[in-house]
Amino acid sequence: MDHLTFAQLLGSYGEFIGSIAVLATLIYLALQIRQTGRSTTFAAVQAYRAERMAWFQSNRDSPYMPNIFVKAEAGQPLDAEEEYRLRSHNSALWGSIYSQWLQHELALTGRYATKDASMISVAISTPRALEWWERNGASIYPDEFCEYVVKRLPEVRARIPDDSIY
Repeated sequence: MDHLTFAQLLGSYGEFIGSIAVLATLIYLALQIRQTGRSTTFAAVQAYRAERMAWFQSNRDSPYMPNIFVKAEAGQPLDAEEEYRLRSHNSALWGSIYSQWLQHELALTGRYATKDASMISVAISTPRALEWWERNGASIYPDEFCEYVVKRLPEVRARIPDDSIY
């Protein structure tokens, strides 16, 4: 075997080994991307769950909201400060629902997200939250989200007894 043939043989082996290395790198990168996607999904779901827990705990532990809810549910008038707190509460509630919807739309939560109907049920079961939505929602949120809510409301209303809708 002369020097040129040997060099060509080494070159062929090098190309073969290089192609194997490229294939191994691609497989490794595909696995890394898959793992990153799973980590992102987990982080999004975990962040949203933490947000919801903080939300419910803040309502439970608030010195104001339980009394406001009781008064609103009993049909008693609220003073100006209570009205403001209730509007702010409902604004934050719809913001939380929008956050969940957005994470789902961006495919960050996948099948692990809380069912949308459950959050909308919470919203329309909260004193004056539906009224807040009808007055403010369409002017604040993107059209896609508003269309989504409008589409889901009849289904959610059908699941909730009439006496629990405010």
